[in-house]
Amino acid sequence: MELKEASTTFGLPSKVIARMENEGLISLPLDDAGINALSVLGRLWGRTWFVAESLRSIKGARERGMLLLFPDHDKIDRYILNTFLGETNLRNLSSEVVRYRVNRAFGMEVEMEKIRRLRKIAVDIRRKKLKFQLGKLNLSYADILGL
Repeated sequence: MELKEASTTFGLPSKVIARMENEGLISLPLDDAGINALSVLGRLWGRTWFVAESLRSIKGARERGMLLLFPDHDKIDRYILNTFLGETNLRNLSSEVVRYRVNRAFGMEVEMEKIRRLRKIAVDIRRKKLKFQLGKLNLSYADILGL
């Protein structure tokens, strides 16, 4: 079973299945173990109690907020965004310093282009250019994060 067919069969977003493959949790085409795993996940996906319990393991309202606002970003991306958003003057924080901090905290090298892209997102949040749409309601990311 390939990605699109699995997504339709189990009612899961194809991005989730692709990420599970990238992290080595399943392999495509799906074998019996992968089918079983996606079957269970498909039954749990979107259930309020499951999402609530998953979020409960994340400490702090700001971390939960960052996860909900930036689901496509990984832990390191959210760390970089938090670093930029926590700095009072972004001009005083160089990309090299952020790169060093990530290396010390996670033991990973981050591309400068990625850091620059995340800096721009942080600047847009601070300037209240990024909006979060919830139905007919438009909220600024800065207001949600309390900046």
